[in-house]
Formats: sequence, structure tokens, C-alpha cells
Amino acid sequence: MDATRTYRSGAAVLAGAVAAALGIAGCTSGGSGGATGSPSSAGPASTSAPAPSATPTVGSTEATVTSPPPTAPAPSPSCFDTGMVGDTTVAGYLSRLPGAARIIDPGIFMDLDGLHLDTTTDRRPCGPVTVRITRFTVRLSHTGSGTVTRPSYSYSPLDTTEVTIGPANGVAPGSAPPATSHCSGVLSVVQLGAPVKDTELPQRLDLATPSPAPTAPYHQNVKVTGERQVAAGLALPADAATC
Repeated sequence: MDATRTYRSGAAVLAGAVAAALGIAGCTSGGSGGATGSPSSAGPASTSAPAPSATPTVGSTEATVTSPPPTAPAPSPSCFDTGMVGDTTVAGYLSRLPGAARIIDPGIFMDLDGLHLDTTTDRRPCGPVTVRITRFTVRLSHTGSGTVTRPSYSYSPLDTTEVTIGPANGVAPGSAPPATSHCSGVLSVVQLGAPVKDTELPQRLDLATPSPAPTAPYHQNVKVTGERQVAAGLALPADAATC
């Protein structure tokens, strides 16, 4: 009886051990099959970054603004800035100014009433220009004998003054030459810088008497060639031809 009970107990223990062993083997076989099974038909997963979307992300797109073309500044009146250059350059500029009515006429000149600026609008100076007028007394006479004579003259310093001309056309205040007298005229030389010396004066003056003979003092322009000289004018008495 005890032997039979003992046998059955041992058989039960042995059956339990076998069942446990089979269960462990089944779990191991199933796990291994899952790890080493065939790869999925979908293929291996890609590890590269996804391609950027062609559709712009909301809030990241910047609007392109087309700028209007720049507006050109309005043209300003043309003028010559005498404050930016030296005396020699200013003198050359003034001496070459064309006349307002005819370009062959001088744009700056002396007359009995003074120094005139009369040039085209686009050639005027940008501001007032200060010039010096050096005056000389011209003593008139004639040389020769009988009916063959010619006028002669000599210079003597008279005075020097500074006047302002421009930018508008007109006569410079205080620029009129002194009155002439019998056989004595006045040469006015307009220049910049140091006063003109008598050695720089024209060596020849055109003293031909106009026709008809004048009955009052008259004036004629004189050509000057000094680098700082602008213009010159000679005021003559009415009796210059009889001196």
C-alpha cells in the first residue's frame, strides 16, 4: 500500500518535471523564432531625414516687395562757386563771361557809370564776388609836327577801391570812375588779388576819336592780358582829340 502510494507520488513528481521542461523549451523556441524570423516584406526602415515639403510653412514665407526706382533730384540753377577756387581762376572765369544778349560781347565790363555784370543766367556766380578796381590818371597829348601827329599818353596812379558784383546782373555800387578833366582821362583796371602796377598796364591804348566827335566824356573798353586782370575801361574827356 505504502509502496504503491510512493510510486504514484514519484510518478507525479516526474510528470510535473517533464511538463515544466517542455514548457521552458517551448518558450525558448518561440522567442528565438521571433527574433530570427524572416524580415518583413515591407523592407528595412529608412534612417535618412525626410525630404523637405514643397509647401511653404505658414508664417515662414516672406513677401517680396518691389522698391520703386529712385527719384532724380530736381535740377538746380547752374552757377559758378567762386569761393572754392583761387584768384587766378576767378579772374579767368569773369573775363570769359559771355554777354546776355550776344555771346561775343563781354559779360563783365566797365562804363562811365561803373562796373557792369550782364551775362546769361546759367553763367552767373553763385554769390557776390569782391573785385579790386585800380585807377590811373591818363595824361593825353600828341607828338609829331604839322599835320602828322599821333596821340600819346602817360599813366600815374590815382586810387584803388574794392567793390562787389553779382550774383544778379547789374552795376557794382561805388565802381564809377572819377570825372575826367581837360586832356586827362581815367583808366580803371578790374582785377583780383594785389593791385595792378603801372608796368602791368596795356602798352598801347586806342585813342581814336569816335565819329561824330563827342560833346561829353565818353568811354571805351581796354583789353587786358594779366592773369588776374578781368576787364578795363578808359574814360576820356570830350576834347581828347585836341590835347
